[in-house]
Formats: sequence, C-alpha cells, structure tokens
Amino acid sequence: MQNIWKNISNLGINEAGNQLSRRTIVLANQLNFVMLISMFLLLVTTIVTQGITHMVVSIGTLRVAWTLLLSFLNLLIARYGLINLSRLSLIFLPSIVFLLVPTLIGYVQEEDFTYYPYVVIGTSIIPQMLVHPNKEKFLYWFSLSYLFLLTIFIDRIMVLLGKPGMVEPGMNSYPVVDRINTFYPFYKIAQIGLFLFINASIYYLRRLNFRFEDELKNKNNALDLQNIELKAQKDEIERQKDELISKEISTWQKLVNIITHEIVNSAIPITNLAGMTAQMLEDESGVVQKPKKIGEDVIEDIHHSLRIIESRTKGLISFIKATKSLTDIPKPNLRKILLRDLFERISTLYKAKFKETGVKFEMEIVPTDLSIEADMELIEQVIINIFQNALEAMQETSTPRLLIIARINESDHVQISISDTGKGISDEVLERIFLPFYSTKANNSGIGLSLSQQIMMLHHARLEVSSAVNRGTTFIMIF
Repeated sequence: MQNIWKNISNLGINEAGNQLSRRTIVLANQLNFVMLISMFLLLVTTIVTQGITHMVVSIGTLRVAWTLLLSFLNLLIARYGLINLSRLSLIFLPSIVFLLVPTLIGYVQEEDFTYYPYVVIGTSIIPQMLVHPNKEKFLYWFSLSYLFLLTIFIDRIMVLLGKPGMVEPGMNSYPVVDRINTFYPFYKIAQIGLFLFINASIYYLRRLNFRFEDELKNKNNALDLQNIELKAQKDEIERQKDELISKEISTWQKLVNIITHEIVNSAIPITNLAGMTAQMLEDESGVVQKPKKIGEDVIEDIHHSLRIIESRTKGLISFIKATKSLTDIPKPNLRKILLRDLFERISTLYKAKFKETGVKFEMEIVPTDLSIEADMELIEQVIINIFQNALEAMQETSTPRLLIIARINESDHVQISISDTGKGISDEVLERIFLPFYSTKANNSGIGLSLSQQIMMLHHARLEVSSAVNRGTTFIMIF
C-alpha cells in the first residue's frame, strides 16, 4: 500500500521542476486519489444497500459515480504529464459534477439545502493548497471568488431549479426550506463567515509558510556557500598539510645531509692524519719503533698532527653542540620587559662594534613605556643574532645604518622592526633563511636564525623577514 501511495503521489513529476511545483503536483495527486477511494467506497456501500433494499439506482448514486470517474481521469491525465489540466479539473469540476449538474437537472433533496453550502466551503480549501497566491494571482482569486459565489447562491439555485414533487408527490415546498427562510440572513451570514474565516486562516498560514520557506531557502543557500567555502578550506588545509609534510621530510633530509657532510668532512682528515701519525711511529715492517730511534723532526710532526686532530675534534664537538641547541631551548621565563631597557642593554653590548665598523645606530620606541611579556635573555639572543647578520651584511656598505623600531601595529600587537642598509637577500635565499644549518657564509653553522625562529615560536610570537637585493633587509618580531 505504501508503494501504491508513493507511485500515485509522484505521477507526472518532472525532476527539472522546482520543489514548490513538485509539492503541488504530489498534493493534487493525493487529493485525487483520496477522492477516488472515498467515492469508490461510497459507491460500493450505496449499491450494496440499494441491492438489499431493492431500490432503484438514483441520480445521487450516479453523482458519486461521476465524481469517482472524474478523480480517475484526473490521475490518468496526470500520469501523461498534463499536470495543469489535472489541477484545474480538481479545483473547478468536483463542485460542478457533484453539486451543479444534479441541481441543473432538477435533482434536489430536502437535506441538500443544508449541506450543499458546506460542501462548497470544504471544496474551497483545494485551490488554497494547489495555487500559489503570489505567482498565480488571477487563478487564485478567480477560483476563490467562484467558490464564494457558489456558497452564497447554491441554495437559491436549488430553490429555483428544484422539483419538490420528486421527493414527495403533491408537495409544493420543502419543510426545511420554510424553516431556513425564517432566519435566512443569519444562516447565510454564518456560511459566509465560516468561508471567510477558513480561507483567511489558510491564506495567512500559507503566507507564513512561504515566508519561512524563503528564509529557510536563504539560510540553506548561505549554509551551502559556507559548506563550499569550508570544503575549499579543508582541501587547502590538506594541501598545505601535504606540503608541510613534504617540506618537513625535505628539511630532515637536508639536515641529515648537512650533519653527515660535516661529520664526514671532519672525520676523514682526522682518520687520515691519525693514520699518518701512527705510521711515523712504525718502521717499514709496521713494528713500533723505540723512542730513541724516532728523530726530533718526527716528534715535532707527530705533535703538530695531534694538535690538528685536537682542533678538528673540538670543531666537530662544537658542531654537535650547536646541533643539540636546536632541540634544547629552555622554556621561556615570561615577565614584563620594558623595551627601552632591552634596547639599551643590546646597544651597550654593541657600542664598541658600531664605533669600529662606522655603523650609524638608531632606535625608536612608541610609546616610550612600551613593554612585552617575554624571556629577557632569549629575546636578547634573537636580536643579537639579527644584529650580527646585519653587521656582516653591511661590511661593504659605504653608509651602514642599523635601525630598530618598536611600536603597536594595526592589529594591536607589539612589533619590533630591525632594518639594515646591507646588500640584501635574494628571493632564493630568503625562502630557506630559517632552515637549520642553511647558510651562504663560510664557517657559519647556519643555526642562528633557525634558533631565533624557534625562540619566537616558544613565545607564541612570529619572526618575519623582507629584503631586496642592494636595498637592505628588515626582520620583524611580532608579539
């Protein structure tokens, strides 16, 4: 039964149609089907009753059969896609087939005067459900006007066309009509009031429904856009995640290559030199010579070789310690730091160096009492690393100038900018400048800026850099 109801409801539905039109088609099909089943049951009951009582088939029975046939035809034409025709037939024809046709041929029973108007009032709900009052204004108001006029005049039409003798031979009037005539204005006002109340209520509820549907549609559209944006963001995050993983793998590969290269470069000379030193102590057969057989020149060479081995070993130990420092940064001891005090400490530290190299140093703090929550020693180390790079970059500059400025940026964060007038950094180098052990300078470990960046990250701060070749470099610390 459920499948039958579903198939009947979807007769004539076009997938290309919008949600409102599909819903109207479903509702029209369901109303036709309910009317078909109701008329069928009523017809079966009437025929059985008339068969038992040996009554002849009346026009009332035929009226039920006509309405049943109309419902069946409406579903049939809906099946073949004539949706609008099926809908118009459902709006206008039931009242004509069930009420007007029997009345026009003179078939009126006494009780019809009472229930006919209320049948019309019930039928007036159908166009309310099947017609959109905003998009089909003419059809909407025409159908309601038609049913409203039918509600007002249906009893007068019955009185005009009815044949009283059909009920009881020889009678010229209906007793019920006589009783209704005594309070007819109130009787009709009640019907009109009921018609207006029901239809006004349905109209108001439908308008609310349309408004809520529009709001819901707008919200759904907004959510769809947000879902699209979130999906795009998710895809971008996944892409960045893959890129970060790739860069991380690449960084570790570079790190391993650098460490391997440094250790091998130090180990090979140490091994070779140790082997040569051992040979100096042996004779041609490989036996260790007696001390008195070793000449002074050989002793001096051995001593010199051991010093070189010591020096290279110390260099290797320093490199290992530098490597360890990248993963052994102490947890920051946060406290309030006046930037004026921090800058003066560093200025005092570099005063002699600035004088020696001819660097013009300037500092600016706005406002003068600007402060940050940080570890004084660690942040001082970051600035020292940046100063050191700046001094090396300005070695060949005719007018070296180093400027440090602290202020509140547009995002209400404390920003420290350190700018130099050095030779600048190329884009290729700029992309790798924070990589561990990456350096373009000879005898440089390449961990200063990487260490500085990690210190800033431990402070939940950022270290950024901008540069242009031959136009200087600016490092920005944002807290």
